[in-house]
Amino acid sequence: MAAVALPLFFTTNAIRVLLTETYVRAAYPHLAPDDLLTKKHRTELALLGLRAVDPLRGGSVALLREPRLPSGRRAFTPKELRHMRDVRTWLWRLLVFQLLVVAALAVGAVRARRELARALLAGGVATVAIGAVAIVAMLVDFDDVLLGFHKLLFEGESWHFANQDTLIRVYPERFWNWTGIAMGVLVLAQALVAISAGEAIRRAGRTRRA
Repeated sequence: MAAVALPLFFTTNAIRVLLTETYVRAAYPHLAPDDLLTKKHRTELALLGLRAVDPLRGGSVALLREPRLPSGRRAFTPKELRHMRDVRTWLWRLLVFQLLVVAALAVGAVRARRELARALLAGGVATVAIGAVAIVAMLVDFDDVLLGFHKLLFEGESWHFANQDTLIRVYPERFWNWTGIAMGVLVLAQALVAISAGEAIRRAGRTRRA
């Protein structure tokens, strides 16, 4: 169970870290300029998008109905708004999952430390293995990985947009390239911490029994 739950938990934690203004502002200097939106306008839309989908920020997708493009038309189409609602729904699910795993880890730390050590070791090793496969896949064909990810989470073509749509302009492929790298680093770091913690707990248990 831990070998399945912890890799997803670590990934969810990484998403949580990357759903921040700090990350967006750090990633944006690496993006090519947009021919329609100024850097300031584009950044504002990106940050508004994060606020709209993040359950912990108290916003809603309705925030995205107001922004306008330089032409005067609404920045986000109804299809884009529907997709952002889907994203927000998934983030709610991941938040609930996070809380459940934290509760399970806390109970394990108090009542079943041996089982906790095994879970951390199994989850950490599984995460490293899955991460290695994912990194190789992204290096071979990042587009295919991103495509498969969207097909797994979203229905039909609800996630597919044209290059001129605002979501593609605000969150272009290079943004997701950087996000994929950052997520991989964060997930791997958590896995190594879990392995170290699991080994430390196991050794402490052996010492007490001795």
